[in-house]
Order: sequence, then structure tokens, then C-alpha cells
Amino acid sequence: MKHPTFVHLAAIVLACSCVSCGDDPELVEKSEQQKAEIMRLNGELALMKEKFKSLPPDFSAELEEARKQKNGQMAEVARLEAELSELTERKQSLQAEFESYRKKYQVK
Repeated sequence: MKHPTFVHLAAIVLACSCVSCGDDPELVEKSEQQKAEIMRLNGELALMKEKFKSLPPDFSAELEEARKQKNGQMAEVARLEAELSELTERKQSLQAEFESYRKKYQVK
């Protein structure tokens, strides 16, 4: 395969430049609209970047840890409530037993 020579390249460049001598008004208008859209989007992007900078820090890890602690504390509360109920029943039982003992061996 032969490589193009300088003359061939010059002819190709000349042909391309002759074809695009005039700017198409529609393409110019479309290009300007695209430039305006790019500028608008760059402005919006800059605003969003500023908003992201002012966001508060992410506390999701601390929130998850607090939820785990809450679940552990709720389990502890349930365990203590069951123990309290058991001790209350035992107290009532012992109190009834004491009353029975006092009636049986009443002091005069």
C-alpha cells in the first residue's frame, strides 16, 4: 500500500477547505445554542458543588451504632422486667408464707 504524497495531501486539504468555505447559518445557530447550554450546565454544576460542600457530615455509622445499642438496651430491659416479675411473685409467695406462719404461731 502506497502512502499519500505531499501533493495528494495538499489536494485533499484544498478540496475540504473549498467545500467548507461558508458557514451554514443553521449550524452556527445550533453551535451557539450548544455553547449557551454548556454554560448553563456548568453554572448548575458549580451550584451543586457548592451545595455538596455545605452538606452536614454523614452520621449513618453513628446512627447504626446507636440502633444496635438501643436493641441491646431493649433486650436488657425485657430481661430485667422478667426478673422483676419473678422477684415480685417470690415476694408475694414469701409474704403469704409469713402470714400463714404468723397466724399459726401467734405471739401473745
